[in-house]
Amino acid sequence: MVAGFTQCCKEKPNVSNDVPGLPPATQTGANTLGFLLNGVPWTPAGNNGTANLSIDFDPGINNGGMGISGYRVIAAGNVEYLGIGITDSLNFKTAPFSLLLYNKSIYSIRFLRNSCDYLWTDTLIKTSGNITISKLDRIENIIAGTFSAVLIKPGCDTIKITNGRFDMKF
Repeated sequence: MVAGFTQCCKEKPNVSNDVPGLPPATQTGANTLGFLLNGVPWTPAGNNGTANLSIDFDPGINNGGMGISGYRVIAAGNVEYLGIGITDSLNFKTAPFSLLLYNKSIYSIRFLRNSCDYLWTDTLIKTSGNITISKLDRIENIIAGTFSAVLIKPGCDTIKITNGRFDMKF
């Protein structure tokens, strides 16, 4: 009978949100950001004189907004940049909630690589994706979530962002 119980209690499936090369998708205010960029891990790295990861959360502007910025120094003078923004209405939202990312939206994603700037206000850019805010704690000042996006610009590589996650203290 004991053997029967041990057979039914096999190793639990891995339900971890870990992706090799990325920080875990936490909700503790760990000040982390990462995603897969066309399948390759991307995290902020290097220094160009400013912090390579920052957040601006302001409940007093446009009914609550935030922006997360991160960059990665590839080589001297060559920097990749990611920006995620929610420019309105965070004061009226309770986590968890999801938002669609698209051109000229109040929910946006921007990526800068080499001479290609995938700016959400550019009419040549085709943007699709989503952002999910899994934690918005105004007492502990933590915002955490996940995101994904596809950015297409004529003359530039298609940018596919998957397994995106952030966990920031504001």
